[in-house]
Amino acid sequence: MMKKILLAFAAMLLSAALCGARKLPSEAMGTLTYDVRYTWGIIDAKVATATFSLEPSRWQEQSAYHFFTKITTSSIFRLFIGADITADLYIAQSDLQPLYFLNPTPRGKFEVRYDPDDKKVNVTVLDSKKGDAQKSYPQDNHTMDLLALLSFVRFQDNFDKPIPVTVLMGQDASPAVLTYQGKDKEKFPGMEAERFQLRFTGRGIMENGSGKELRFWRTPDRGHQILGLEADLSQGFMSVRMQEAQ
Repeated sequence: MMKKILLAFAAMLLSAALCGARKLPSEAMGTLTYDVRYTWGIIDAKVATATFSLEPSRWQEQSAYHFFTKITTSSIFRLFIGADITADLYIAQSDLQPLYFLNPTPRGKFEVRYDPDDKKVNVTVLDSKKGDAQKSYPQDNHTMDLLALLSFVRFQDNFDKPIPVTVLMGQDASPAVLTYQGKDKEKFPGMEAERFQLRFTGRGIMENGSGKELRFWRTPDRGHQILGLEADLSQGFMSVRMQEAQ
């Protein structure tokens, strides 16, 4: 379950732009580093360090942006979580739409291919324990993996009403509602922040059904850096805060 939690946080922290045909601003490029912490009662422990990078690249002969994340677990948690977690996302530079997502795991892989010609999202899951699966979903611009979804949020400005979305994670397609909750002047003292909520309308994204609400904050400038995020779990909560931007 902890691995799924960390991958969900990785999704929220990567940066992309999926709204409209415009280039990503230079402020969005570079590498961001975050602390991932778990809190439960008197326990407040660092779970991992998360590093996320955004650079121009290519995907199958197309000009693209490449988002790479690596989550390095702290030594005390490595026995429970296992190896480091990595994930990749590519979006087209021409229209900033998602092209490909890959999360390799020790048990297999989770892969999403976006096909704009057939208007489909094709998901392949290779899992030595749960079995393999291949599924297709309609591409309605609101069905996407978590990296693509939260990338969409980072540079989306039209949040005049809640947006229904479908989030792809492994063999699950989870309905949710994305809401902009306005300015937040208290969460990060001395900094301006905008607050968002991603609330799942069915079970949560964790294996035990928890994690039904994810909250996160971004800066209001053109770079829209993600400042932090939180998720309530069945026991305690997980929080992430930016430590360094390069």
